[in-house]
Amino acid sequence: MENKEICSICEGTCCKRMGCHFSPNDFKDLSFEGLKNEIDKGYISIDWWEGNPFCDTRDISHAYFLRIKNVGGNIIDPSWGGRCCLLTDTGCPLSYNERPKGGRELIPKKTIDGDCLITYSKIDCAIEWYKYNDILDKLVDHYNEIENPNSFDDMCPHTCDFSHE
Repeated sequence: MENKEICSICEGTCCKRMGCHFSPNDFKDLSFEGLKNEIDKGYISIDWWEGNPFCDTRDISHAYFLRIKNVGGNIIDPSWGGRCCLLTDTGCPLSYNERPKGGRELIPKKTIDGDCLITYSKIDCAIEWYKYNDILDKLVDHYNEIENPNSFDDMCPHTCDFSHE
């Protein structure tokens, strides 16, 4: 799947839009401590899908997932875009096998005017991570205390009021 010649044509267009998404299968240890150790390496953010990613009748307000951090981004980062913090002038410094599923499954555009094909979307990622939402929620609480001890409560999905009454 990796073709550096084709990938160089795009010059990181997708990577300049947002860091790619991790699958739970990208990690060996999905416990709180295991994921914390990975996040503490400094290039992973916790993001979330706003609402129910399953599009069914379940009462789900958000679904957390992990992705590569954006330049200047925080660990808890629900941003809509930004440049991947790992992108260099020569591409991704991670080997193909070290990249998140979202990066491994990205199909680069073959012409400068084309578009890359994202085959592992944000919603796919949120659905796959949903069974780990409780662990990720605890990680959000942990990093919330470190990053924004006074201001994050107003934007964190697990403390927001999602009722529309």
